[in-house]
Amino acid sequence: MIAVTAFWVCLLAAGYVGGRCYGWYSLRRARDDGRSRGTYRLLAVVGLAAVIGLAFGGLVAATERALASVHPALAGGLAAPLAWLPTAAGAIVAVLVAYLGVFPYARERRDLETDATTAVGRLAKYLAAIALFVMGALAPFTALVAASDPRPSLIPLLFLVLVLGSYAWLQHSVRLSQTVTEPTPDQRRRLEVAADRADLSAAIVGVIPGRETEIAGLYLDGPFWNRRAYATDYALEVLGDDELAALSARASAVDDRRLLERRAVVTAVLFGLFLTLTVWLSFLGAIVALAVAGPLLLRTLQRAEFAADRRAAEEVGADALARAIEAGADTTDDRTRLHERLAAKPSRARRLEQLRER
Repeated sequence: MIAVTAFWVCLLAAGYVGGRCYGWYSLRRARDDGRSRGTYRLLAVVGLAAVIGLAFGGLVAATERALASVHPALAGGLAAPLAWLPTAAGAIVAVLVAYLGVFPYARERRDLETDATTAVGRLAKYLAAIALFVMGALAPFTALVAASDPRPSLIPLLFLVLVLGSYAWLQHSVRLSQTVTEPTPDQRRRLEVAADRADLSAAIVGVIPGRETEIAGLYLDGPFWNRRAYATDYALEVLGDDELAALSARASAVDDRRLLERRAVVTAVLFGLFLTLTVWLSFLGAIVALAVAGPLLLRTLQRAEFAADRRAAEEVGADALARAIEAGADTTDDRTRLHERLAAKPSRARRLEQLRER
């Protein structure tokens, strides 16, 4: 464990120094062309390095032994993902330290008023929510793999549990991963006017951060009978009333077409297909099935996204929706062709192209 601890400490130092270096580079680049790329990639590299290094360094095995010594029931089955908690925590801390190195430059580049403590706390909440979802998804996988001869009759139950779990995550994903604040009277008035113009039935619940990432959007969560809407603070700053109405119209189209439910079903089917074939057939068979079924199912989600754009454009106009989509930054601009095919949501460039062809 001394070697694992030393690796983790060195990774923290390297991540912080790498974040400072990239922040300085991005600030200089922003002065030249006004754009900056790579923060997400840097954080992803640090996170993956932490997970791989800590896992292969023996932290997971040591945690399993420690849990087994506490109680035999914690040694495997549905409790097996608990062994990954220290590894996940170490990776999250490494990512936060790297972000702490980048943030002062990002704050200067974007003229943000947010302090480092608030920004790091928001990222920590988001990463903790993602880790919680992954741990929950790993539980049935580890339980079935650990079983000597699982019954095929468990397959329908497995898919049902995955669908319900994915839907439960989507119902609370915004509140679990973001810091929701009460809108000011002026913000609430603008959002309610936009919602009335677009016939958006979802309740306006609050405002979520968007200035740090320059994201202008309106997001939904909650069950279909009690939708909740959240706008980013950046959207309220840079968008006019027509653009806010366009975002509200698109959110209304998303709600009417049950896109949240479709995403939950597709996520559950893909993971359930992989899990089922891995346990009852082979890992190679599961990979082949995902390579075939994944693009087909994700393509249906992209078509539904395009349909929501068309519906919103019919209600408020394609120009207003295009301006709302173009506002702020968008990480989908740098997608490769393969990434675009495997994404649940189409890139901003393709969405704008579809609107211009109307």
